[in-house]
Amino acid sequence: MRRLLRLTTMMAVGIAVGFAAHQVLALPGTALKTKAACAACHANPAGGPELTDAGKAFKADSTKLPPADVKGPQYLGSNMCGACHRAEFAAWKQTKHATAFAALKKGDPKVVAAMATKLKIEITGSPDKTDACVTCHVTGFHLPGGYPAADSASTAAVTNVACEACHGPGGGHITAPKSEKPNTINGAPSEAMCRSCHTAATSPNFKLADYMKTGVHAVAKE
Repeated sequence: MRRLLRLTTMMAVGIAVGFAAHQVLALPGTALKTKAACAACHANPAGGPELTDAGKAFKADSTKLPPADVKGPQYLGSNMCGACHRAEFAAWKQTKHATAFAALKKGDPKVVAAMATKLKIEITGSPDKTDACVTCHVTGFHLPGGYPAADSASTAAVTNVACEACHGPGGGHITAPKSEKPNTINGAPSEAMCRSCHTAATSPNFKLADYMKTGVHAVAKE
């Protein structure tokens, strides 16, 4: 019987956050800014610590942009992940990440306004219509297969902070042979991934160790 042994970090939910809050490397915001797929900078096409030569050059000098013509895997949505990773999916659904977008839509107007002022962003109509807010409440914002997707059903699959928000796009993972699957997904998201949205401004009391006890999904092992 499978036991829940460890917790994996996932990207957090903030009321609003701008692109400037994203760190330089290994984050979806970087792909959005550079127009380059994860595979352009990472040996693992879904991201991770091992970098390609282009990734190393970009890390050393952010003006040396990675190639934008490298094709990487697409985002598929949490339901596809849950088909195989059932325990993880069920645990994730109990977290606030699973309702991140709804929380954004229902946010207290006064709290939203105060956060917008703090982050120096302008709410254009409502938080759920403001890019600087939406980016941290969905998966793969404006990236191939990410939010918003080609149709409403696909968009629903990448709404909220789901599996691929931290583990990277799963298009290559789902089709890879079993032996290659670990090399096609970011199995160990970094703390920087969480802090790209859990910034000092959005989450001043954020402590990763404490958050991992309740805010992320548990990973099941045999």
